[in-house]
Amino acid sequence: MSWRFRLRSLPSGEWVDHDLQLLTATVTEAVNAPADITGELPLGDVSGGQITQWGSLLVAEQEGKDPVCAIVDHLSKEGDMLKIGAGGFSMYPTGLPWLGKDFAGVKVDPLDMVRKVWAEVQSYPDGDLGVVVDPLKSPVRIGTPEVENNFTTGAGEDVSFVSGPFRLAWWSTDDLGKVFSDLASSTPFEYAERSAWVGEDSEELTHRIQLGYPTIGTRKSDLHFEIGVNVTAAPSVSQSAYASEVMMLGAGDGSARVKADRLTQATGRLRRVHVAEDKSLKSRSAATAAARPLLASFSPAHLIESIEVIDHDSAPYGSFAPGDVIFVQGDAGWADLALWVRIHELTVNCDTGSMSLKVGVE
Repeated sequence: MSWRFRLRSLPSGEWVDHDLQLLTATVTEAVNAPADITGELPLGDVSGGQITQWGSLLVAEQEGKDPVCAIVDHLSKEGDMLKIGAGGFSMYPTGLPWLGKDFAGVKVDPLDMVRKVWAEVQSYPDGDLGVVVDPLKSPVRIGTPEVENNFTTGAGEDVSFVSGPFRLAWWSTDDLGKVFSDLASSTPFEYAERSAWVGEDSEELTHRIQLGYPTIGTRKSDLHFEIGVNVTAAPSVSQSAYASEVMMLGAGDGSARVKADRLTQATGRLRRVHVAEDKSLKSRSAATAAARPLLASFSPAHLIESIEVIDHDSAPYGSFAPGDVIFVQGDAGWADLALWVRIHELTVNCDTGSMSLKVGVE
């Protein structure tokens, strides 16, 4: 199915070209990362002369599917071609400082803080992209009353730091994009970009940050990828790192150091212990909670990180998206695969129709 590209001016929203002839184009969608559109135009293309960094929006679409939108943030001349790179709208807060009233939150929902960040960046002239953030709530709470911590380590080192509220302030917050991504990784939650046309035959777009706690996507039990059928080549397979037990160490020193509960799993192999540490963990329950997903990460017998797929009835294009979990099977050379993978990133070559997936074993 062919792709169509449109060009819009920002921040005015004026349409420049409804049929941009973007060559060698690729479109990437992802979880917890902005979309990405790349391509090139001949230097003599009239529309190319109207494309500006941070002043143009690329819209990529296939019939019957929601569009993918990205802000042009890279232009370069290579030979007689203009190379174009554009990032999804979720990257807009990157590098923007907090200039609003100082905020110190205690026991606040991190998803509320995401909405607070987006309200800030879109509150200024020429900064409103019309992005709406989902109203989803989470049970997680961040920020505590301010406490000054002073102690001497076993090595004789004096340590002093202040722990407390979740802060947004001009003197400490100079990159709201980092705040956004840090909240996602530490909560954790997931997000994805969603754009849509407003009604039929409309020239207006909506942009949305979809939130998922703790994840986005579904298990697609009715779909599958099979090597030699809709997986075009055997993926690179590696043996996963192995451990049957995890010991997580947290804050403190010596015998007073925080340690997680002992976590083990039956593997049918020899006992191996993975030791990890995170000084930000201040309690046994927090350390145990951090250790659980780490132990789970040692479970798969085999790992694959990417697969190349084609359109097929077993998993038609458009029936899966980043965040979804799909079964992969077949002979990969030295290993027979029969495992579930989660799609983290999906890239389409708009000329050939081939699709590359970055995946993780579930």
